[in-house]
Amino acid sequence: MTSSFLEIDGVRIRYQQTGHGPDVLLLHGWGGQIESFHPVIQALSPHFRTTAIDFPGHGQSGLPPTPWHVSDFLDSTLQLMDRLELSRPHIVAHSFGGRVTIKLAAQHAGRASRLIFTAGAGVPAPASTGVKLKRLAVHFKPFVPKGVREKLTPRLSSSDYRNAGELRPTLGHVVAEDLTPYLPSINHRTLLVWGDSDRETPLHCGRVMRDKMPNAELVVFAGAGHFPYLDQPAKFNMLALRFLRED
Repeated sequence: MTSSFLEIDGVRIRYQQTGHGPDVLLLHGWGGQIESFHPVIQALSPHFRTTAIDFPGHGQSGLPPTPWHVSDFLDSTLQLMDRLELSRPHIVAHSFGGRVTIKLAAQHAGRASRLIFTAGAGVPAPASTGVKLKRLAVHFKPFVPKGVREKLTPRLSSSDYRNAGELRPTLGHVVAEDLTPYLPSINHRTLLVWGDSDRETPLHCGRVMRDKMPNAELVVFAGAGHFPYLDQPAKFNMLALRFLRED
């Protein structure tokens, strides 16, 4: 597929479109890019026109000019949808893409049709022992000598944070926002696909979304992790096609 680019508010954004039919917008997870969704695109494009993007700061898109919040990514996505005349697409969202989709569906209900969240982020997970230790370390950070802090920080931080580079302040804004209050106002037909071995967005998060969203169903993939659509692609693609095509 050939990539194209649009400039939105000074940020160059990469996208790819393929196929014909009703529109499907694919929104990747943190640290991902268009290629993250290629197996899904290949399955959907014979039946739909698919549009996949690199979020700002990811893939071949430009960096946000300042530290962004989820709402900034949403604004950018809505403008891109306007430019590409995606009036009411279905949305397939993985992980961080789920955060943007939650806000889009809750605040701009008429801009989306059916929703598929696969390991969608936005609901805080129960704090593990490791997370509690990280929070404790942050609390006592001012009292820890700088040299010790520099040695401990890489070990205590998440892999996303360690790899975020210039996006670290943005990632801090993103993960700090609990989007659970938005869920009850999302009335779109929604399919939630989770792996029971997901450590990034545990199954607990999917169950909360199912319970709080009026028209959501949850399908659990045994043995799958944070990328259920890649861990079990044939099963995911079959479910997605059936869900998006059924009356």
